[in-house]
Amino acid sequence: MSRSLLLGLRLGLGALRRPGAQVVAATIATPRPEGPLIWLSLGQQGDLAAGAALVARRLIAASPGLGLLITAPGGAPAGLPERVIGAPAPEDMPAAVRAMLAHWRPDLIVHLGSDLPAALIHAAEAAGVAQIVADARVGLETAGRWHLARGMTRALLGRMARILVRDQTSAAALTRLGVPPERIEVGGILGEPPEPLGCSETERSAIAAQMRQRPVWLATSVPEAELDAVLAAHTHVLRLAHRMLLILAPDAPGDAAELAERLAAQGWTVGRRSWEGEPDDEMQVFLADDPNDYGLWYRLAPVTYMGGTLSARAGAPRTPFEPAALGSAVVHGPRTDPFAADYAKLDEARAARPIALPNALGEAVADLIAPDRAAMLAHNAWAVTSGGAGAAAAVAQAIQSELAQALARAGRV
Repeated sequence: MSRSLLLGLRLGLGALRRPGAQVVAATIATPRPEGPLIWLSLGQQGDLAAGAALVARRLIAASPGLGLLITAPGGAPAGLPERVIGAPAPEDMPAAVRAMLAHWRPDLIVHLGSDLPAALIHAAEAAGVAQIVADARVGLETAGRWHLARGMTRALLGRMARILVRDQTSAAALTRLGVPPERIEVGGILGEPPEPLGCSETERSAIAAQMRQRPVWLATSVPEAELDAVLAAHTHVLRLAHRMLLILAPDAPGDAAELAERLAAQGWTVGRRSWEGEPDDEMQVFLADDPNDYGLWYRLAPVTYMGGTLSARAGAPRTPFEPAALGSAVVHGPRTDPFAADYAKLDEARAARPIALPNALGEAVADLIAPDRAAMLAHNAWAVTSGGAGAAAAVAQAIQSELAQALARAGRV
């Protein structure tokens, strides 16, 4: 078993502290159910609760008599399935985790995320409880923190029966830290696949045929503050592809009539969904002024810029999972609220093109005109948006396998 001086020091210092009585009472307030029990211990990552709930539902469906405990820093996460017990995560000190282990007597502990609670991992090993890591993402911040404590990280991960990470980037980072590659599995990103926006297939086919392979890109929910940047980007792209069409969805659809007049006065050949219905060969900008048509435009445009992400001024921003689920490559700026978690997932999987400044929008769209570039982003995005359920199934299967082995070792099969 790998040892670490830093780990020993950390555990020793933690042993000098005593948790408050209220903290211990909160973690053991609920009686332990009969039968096998799995403890899902969530780390600090903000997007773990939904994945934990998804895995929990799969585990319960497969084993109705299974007990499940989910803990998270700051308190139990909201929205847990029925029969799942939620509790605050214990303080990472030996006395607190020993009280938790003694009360719940888990048969398996699953550490979800990139946190490695040293006291819990050490105490669980001493108690003979099997442990795995799942849904771990080793980004720049995590890799830097783990590298500084390289020996301790290896020692803690060495106590895991299995290590499931989100992506190949995370797997490579762990390999550089000295974790044997054969112990690392890529499980994917947990999450429910979004329901794709619908459209009339007859209308989509008719418009696609009318455009006759004309290149097109879409700008969604564009606020007034970003209009000049989007038009400048379109001007740039037209120099490379003179037949390029911009489908422009204004953030305030009610302003489309005035916007059409302004664009025409600037020399643009403009059409409107509510007037012409469909773009023709002469139009350079087509105003998509009906928010109900996004499913149609995402399917027609291989590249989508997410309006509001350069200025944070969109009143009705769209989630990037909408175009991603329908095969349109996503371009976005740095202002990603209120969908920061969605953008982070796409960026981590190299499934979107982030830009820092408005003048970079034209270059990004021009680069993605190449079908292979857009297709690569779209493929990665599809894996993120549709692969979450598959990742949950893989993680649940790994958990079931380890639980079965743990019960067999204990003679409880």
